[in-house]
Amino acid sequence: MNGKKCIRTLVPALGFGLALVFLSGPARAEGGQPTGVFVLPADGFSEKSAAILNHLARENLARDPQFSVVNVRAKLEGDISGDAAHKAIQKMRSLVQKGKEQYDNLELDSAVDELQKAVAEAERAIPRMGEGREYVEALLYLGAAYILSGDNERATESFRQVAMYDRRRTLDPKLFPPSIIELFNKVKEEVGTAPVGTLLVRSNPPGAEVYLNGMYKGIAPVQLVKVPEGKHFLRLEKDGYRPWGQRAEFFATHEESIEATLQPASGSEAFWAGTRKLLDKIDDDPPAAETIEFARSQGLSRLVLASARQRGDEVACSAALIQVDPPRRLSYQEVTLNLVASNFLAQADAVFTSLYRKVKIPVAEGGRRGDAVGGATQRCNTDSDCTTGEVCDAASGRCIPYAPPAQRFYQKWWFWTIVGGGLAVAGGVAALTWYLLQPARGSIEFTF
Repeated sequence: MNGKKCIRTLVPALGFGLALVFLSGPARAEGGQPTGVFVLPADGFSEKSAAILNHLARENLARDPQFSVVNVRAKLEGDISGDAAHKAIQKMRSLVQKGKEQYDNLELDSAVDELQKAVAEAERAIPRMGEGREYVEALLYLGAAYILSGDNERATESFRQVAMYDRRRTLDPKLFPPSIIELFNKVKEEVGTAPVGTLLVRSNPPGAEVYLNGMYKGIAPVQLVKVPEGKHFLRLEKDGYRPWGQRAEFFATHEESIEATLQPASGSEAFWAGTRKLLDKIDDDPPAAETIEFARSQGLSRLVLASARQRGDEVACSAALIQVDPPRRLSYQEVTLNLVASNFLAQADAVFTSLYRKVKIPVAEGGRRGDAVGGATQRCNTDSDCTTGEVCDAASGRCIPYAPPAQRFYQKWWFWTIVGGGLAVAGGVAALTWYLLQPARGSIEFTF
């Protein structure tokens, strides 16, 4: 069998293997009731904790087949056909598809050219890249094309970029030849032992979801730690705002920081006005007319509406599952969660599961969660490390909501005004009484 025939035999197997890599990801529930999930902050201090619970709640309901969680952010944005990042991701998909076809036809030079263009287009597509499927697919095909062309050096670089993006990626030995797997695993190991850096991510406004290389990392402000040195894909999302994204560089020698300024989506004003009306109506039974009107405006059959009020490490959460037609409150929960409890994520997940299934909500356990889990609290040294509305708690070294300490009644201005006025009146009365009781000068006082 000659070399050309060997390559033709190898290419379909590689193509099938690459396709299978992307079919093995976690599946999301589809076909259920259109459901909206909204966890609202009770005040500015609770913005971050509400965003954490909002993300957890949507992930929770998306796992259950009876719900189809509506993409609220896409709905608010409306038509994005003119968006630069949207155009870039569309072009990227087209280039990847064309490059794959040329690869399958052994037009390796043309395939490399198209796939290189696709990888370059990713720079402009970051806000719309999602999990980065197209980017990784382009790199894997590009690496395979380089190997078939005898260019192992460039193949190594393509695989290194895959490993930088997602070191969990593996190649199936039933589908890939040992030479490619060996090279890929070697590159992954090198990336895994490379120097690491730290990046502090803030958002304006605060409370945006932070994604690094397509993976959720927490709520801004959040510190991304132990990330291989080099450039990575950073994306931020928040209800009512357009997604933000760019390449962020990590350095082993020092910590960097970055602040993302988010732009409001076209439909954000009406959305914010609608949600503000719902905050004090979560526990209404039957549901308030404003709640049902809001759900219908979003095209929902079910609505999960919740609030979060944070004070210190404690978050008071009220949550309701509402049926839109006919209007009915199906379930309701009130619970207090501890953000730094070791089982906080399990607690929060159980709260939202309890809205549609009978489960036990675990009590808060001792210990503190790692910073990498959920990104609930931001480590700090001074107040400048925290976002607006937060201060650095010296005892714990964490950012906490700033709330002025409550004053006792005797510390308030009105107390001393009343006391001072009362003393003045009492003194005046005493003096007048004493004066009136004194005998008049020049008079004779008779005593019997």
